Amino acid sequence: MIRRRLLAVGALAAMLLTGPALSQGNDDDYTPLNSRIRRDRQFPLEPQTLYEARELSRVERTRSRSMVGQFARCMWSRSNEDSLAFLARTDFGFVNFAQIGMTREQVNDNFPIETCLDRVASSNSSGVQLRYTDEGIRRWLLEQAYLAAYPAGPTWVQPGYVIGARTYPLSANRPPIHAAMNFADCVVAANPTDSDYLFRTGDSSAEETATIQRLVPAISACMPQGQQMEIEPLALRVWLGEGLWHAANNSAPAPEEAQ
Repeated sequence: MIRRRLLAVGALAAMLLTGPALSQGNDDDYTPLNSRIRRDRQFPLEPQTLYEARELSRVERTRSRSMVGQFARCMWSRSNEDSLAFLARTDFGFVNFAQIGMTREQVNDNFPIETCLDRVASSNSSGVQLRYTDEGIRRWLLEQAYLAAYPAGPTWVQPGYVIGARTYPLSANRPPIHAAMNFADCVVAANPTDSDYLFRTGDSSAEETATIQRLVPAISACMPQGQQMEIEPLALRVWLGEGLWHAANNSAPAPEEAQ
């Protein structure tokens, strides 16, 4: 049996599912990379039931107890306007601030990295250092921007709406980035509720494992034709976070001919 990673980008590897996800055939168009992504990324026509508030509260508490969660919330709460502007200038292909012409001094002026690191260390009475990368800063800010905008779940989802096309400020000529985001958009369109819930779960939690299994049909339908893949839970969470953020800000009614 041949197992294959789905165009792993940068440090992202493939994701381990409890069972293999198998691609299935349909009549949708293929992309130039032969990836089975729907031409129209349309949400289910029937409304999906959101999770109860107590379920969301439980997974949020688990996530917020981590040092990374505390750091990300501190960064967002002290720099949300700069963070939104930064997210608008970047995409999944972001790896360092030099790509957008920012020096380290400018980064420190715009984002309270050192302040938040000190605050997390103090609140945990810990001498453990929290390491970060420029890529990780973007991921954490996107996460907090999404959770702050939609604390009660994917309330932005409208049945039958279609996710709009992406623009790539940094990665217009990088097909692997496009392929990863096409996959993420496809999964989010097929199952936005579980995609959102996975994004909120804690690493290696029981909720994470159960939600991944519920997402297997959507993952299978969005895989490259005739392939299997293994993806790490962290990679799936990162990709779906990108998909959720894009979909929440770029969804519209389907054109009449696509209804």
